[in-house]
Amino acid sequence: MVSLSATLLIAFSALVSAQPGRLYSSCFAIPGNASYDYVVVGGGTAGLAIAKRLAETASVAVIEAGGVYEIENGNQSVVPYFALTMGVLSTSTSYPRQPLVDWDLISQPVAGAGDKRIHYARGKTLGGCSALNTMGYLRGSVGTHQRWADLVGDDSYTWENVLPYFKKSATFTPPNLAKRFPANATVQFDPTVFDNSLNGPIQVSYGNWIDVTTTWLAVALQAIGMPLGSLGFNSGVLSGFGDWVTDEIKPEDATRSSSEAGYLRQAIADPNSAITVYTHTQASKILFDSNKTANGVLVNTAGFEYIISATQEVILSAGVFHSPQLLMLSGIGPAATLESFDIPVISNMSGVGQNLWDQIFFDVLSGVNLPAFIPTPENEASTLQSYLQDQEGPYSSAGGYVSFEKIPQDLRQNFSQRTQDLLATLPEDWPEIEYIVLAYPGANSTIGAVSATIEAPFSRGNVTISSSSITDPPVINLNWLSDPADEELLVAAFRRCRQAWDSPAIQQVRVGPEIAPGLATQTDEEILAWIRLNLGIQWHASSSNKMGVEGDPLAVVDSKARVFGVQGLRVVDVSSIPFSVPGHPSGTAYMLAEKIADDIKNGN
Repeated sequence: MVSLSATLLIAFSALVSAQPGRLYSSCFAIPGNASYDYVVVGGGTAGLAIAKRLAETASVAVIEAGGVYEIENGNQSVVPYFALTMGVLSTSTSYPRQPLVDWDLISQPVAGAGDKRIHYARGKTLGGCSALNTMGYLRGSVGTHQRWADLVGDDSYTWENVLPYFKKSATFTPPNLAKRFPANATVQFDPTVFDNSLNGPIQVSYGNWIDVTTTWLAVALQAIGMPLGSLGFNSGVLSGFGDWVTDEIKPEDATRSSSEAGYLRQAIADPNSAITVYTHTQASKILFDSNKTANGVLVNTAGFEYIISATQEVILSAGVFHSPQLLMLSGIGPAATLESFDIPVISNMSGVGQNLWDQIFFDVLSGVNLPAFIPTPENEASTLQSYLQDQEGPYSSAGGYVSFEKIPQDLRQNFSQRTQDLLATLPEDWPEIEYIVLAYPGANSTIGAVSATIEAPFSRGNVTISSSSITDPPVINLNWLSDPADEELLVAAFRRCRQAWDSPAIQQVRVGPEIAPGLATQTDEEILAWIRLNLGIQWHASSSNKMGVEGDPLAVVDSKARVFGVQGLRVVDVSSIPFSVPGHPSGTAYMLAEKIADDIKNGN
């Protein structure tokens, strides 16, 4: 029998060995001084997207510290199922390391999480975090985009104005209902918010397998007031509804659709594209001329240091932690911090590394009398055959069911006036909580999980530096639950999770008492104490180089992503988004890259 690894490797080799009109190898650089119109630092989610678009009309270099994940992380980053089981995504400091695709970042102790330090996985590979994430594709709401436009003083960020960029970035495939057993996994979607004639590089579809426990837990969420929506989660509507998640999965072979698999491969296949990629190359700092205009990047490949020059602009797309680090190492940031490490100050900007948003969650667990999939010698052959031949079965899927809401009125009674006032500042359609349901094998039964993620956190973290060298990792202060409003929200969300578990609609499949935390945990104080010790992450940290208007002390870039105080430098990644957009961020990152690429091409 041909193994999964061997089959996928043959397919990848066939894909890259020959592209019409161009050798695949033509787009990869040999280390050494060189000059391009644009230099993009970071070949991740947004970086490859903006590089692909700019390379349609100009020469572009992409500086990427990692390599090719299909080779260096194998099936783990290709097969959808493994996105749920990848060891490197553990938040424990004893996580199984995978230094070929992960930055090995460890946070400072988090007081709000029992002083734990958190391993925060970030993609160090072509594709960046789109090569490690769980592939969910959900867009923000109409109201949150209006808030974005208001904050940055630019109506081009309203929903109707960004929708064309969402459409440009993605190609949509409806669910294959013949493969998505069981039948009660009903899918609703709005096809008008996609336009496949644009040949969007990111494939958005649905997994071809649904875990049966998830269908029951979806019913539980519907029973407590979050009905199945009619539009899906890509039409600007989130709050108050549930639906099956659209995923970044290529339907033709049920493999991951990352920025590398989409944008980069499209660029390579285009004989007119002028994209060049430097792999395993670390950017050390951005270089400026005497007029404070960015004109290149100092890089290092295996100890060989050289300069990649930019005749037009440098675009920083190194991510939520490394983009602020590189700005500071390059002389852009809080003057006191830079001077403490003898870094010459080019632009004194107090907002660099501040305003860090993060969406955190917990799981409430109980047993169910339903089967859960786990690979075994007995089922391996049939499961592989289903996946490799028919693109179906457990290996074909990573997505599930989610719901969004504002906490109902009966659970808001204990909110402080301050918390009520803070929540009242949010747009009406900005959900406060996202609920995700899933299942996994337990010792005596299948364990079901109803999780609650805070979508409107008021706690803010920050990112700073510990030296003047890029070889020292950024200092990450997550500051979870540093604002009491977040504590009150999560306690209320915990009680909502219990309401879902107690719904009469699922009692026929529930087994035994609550597993975690257990029914001994009852008071708000007990619940909060348990939450603090059991927090997890969605890996959705953002906004550490906030977009805003000049004069905002936290703003780092303007609405065109141009860094204040210098010329020829932009930040285009989730760090420059002004707040954590509810939903999941990859679709927003692609939209932003498409939009800023158009701004650049139009001379803005």
